[in-house]
Order: sequence, then structure tokens, then C-alpha cells
Amino acid sequence: MLTFIVIALVLTSAFYYPAAAQQGTATPAPIGFVDADHDGRNDRFLDADGNGINDVDRQPYSHRFSFVDENNDGINDRFRDQDGDGVNDWNGRYLDADNNGFIDNVIDADGDHHNDITGEKYDRRGLRGWRYGFFFEERGHRLKRFVDRNGDGMHDALERLHKRFELSERKMDFFLDEDGDGIDDGRMLRGRPGPFVHPFLDKKRPPLRRPMPPRRGGDHGPPERKHKGGGK
Repeated sequence: MLTFIVIALVLTSAFYYPAAAQQGTATPAPIGFVDADHDGRNDRFLDADGNGINDVDRQPYSHRFSFVDENNDGINDRFRDQDGDGVNDWNGRYLDADNNGFIDNVIDADGDHHNDITGEKYDRRGLRGWRYGFFFEERGHRLKRFVDRNGDGMHDALERLHKRFELSERKMDFFLDEDGDGIDDGRMLRGRPGPFVHPFLDKKRPPLRRPMPPRRGGDHGPPERKHKGGGK
């Protein structure tokens, strides 16, 4: 009877945590993003060189990326996290290049689609790198002037943009350039260009207008003119 209960518990755990069960990895509690001095860096976690060691406490952490350093500069050519949000600064896209079932550009050791650092849930629409820190991973851009007056870990300009998108739902257009680089800060949040689409904009577009009925004599060429008196 005891053996049956143990087997049932194992099967139940595998059902609810399939990735963790297959890999033998327990679902870790998120480290969290804390930024007491509002500099855009996580006070609990950083891995600026991508070596798999937390720069804050110098302890290794669970990850699935490999270390490749072709130019011998001591920095991983495949993964690094300078602001400590658990999203790859080199590439913020939703990718599984080696088809192992785990997304390459986010720290998610058990593959449950939750960022092990921030706890944020991610999906094909994006890794939510814009949510925390000074690095806008979806655009591959480091913010020149990170401002976070309310201490929630998010750049205030992007937060305002996020709220305006939520309220407007594409009903207005605007240009916002808080860091003065001449590029619209909301370009990636609008979902163009690139694969990332802001969740509030990931909706089916309204149908196009009905096409105009074909003109007499076919669809091409100008319409036939009617002359008074039957003349040509």
C-alpha cells in the first residue's frame, strides 16, 4: 500500500511539473528583482559576463546556456545579464535553437515558462525583458538614462507607455524618446519591427474594408465615359 502511494505521488508531480520531473530539477523560487538605489540593476542577482555565477553573492545558479568566448574577452558570447532580470542582453527573442524544449534567452532551469529571477511568466509573444532593469532586451538597447521614481524596477517612460497602450488599444499614436537616441522607445512595444508584440496589442486586427465592385469592362483601366447625344 505504501509503495502504491509513493508511485502515485511521483506520477502526480510529473503531471503538474513535467519539465522538472523529466530533468530532475525542482521548481526554484524566484530570486526577485530588488533595486533599492534605482540604478536599473538587480541588487540580488547579476551575471554581466554570463559565466553562470551570480555576481552579487558569487554563487553558481541553475541555468541551461553554455559558455562560449570566441574573442577571449571573458564575456559569454551567447548569454549575459547586466541588469539582472534573467533575460539575455544579447538576444531577447523567444528561441529554442537546439530544440531541447527550453528557451535559450531566459533563465528558466525547469522550463516552466516562468523566469527564475523575476518570476515573470513569458510566452511566444515575448520574454518581458522590458519589464525590469536598464536593458531593453527586445530591442537590444541599453537605456542611456534609466529613471525609476516609484521603485518598481521598470523604466518610467516604458511604464507610462505600457499604461497608455492598455488604455488606448491602438486608438492613438505617439513618439516617445526618453533616452534621446532618436529612436522611438515604443517601437518594440508596438510590435514592429521584430518578433516581439506587446501583449495588449496582440489582438486580431479589424477586417479590411470590402473591396470596391469591379468596373464595367473588367477590373483594369479607367471606367467607360458616357457621351451626350450618343457621339464618340
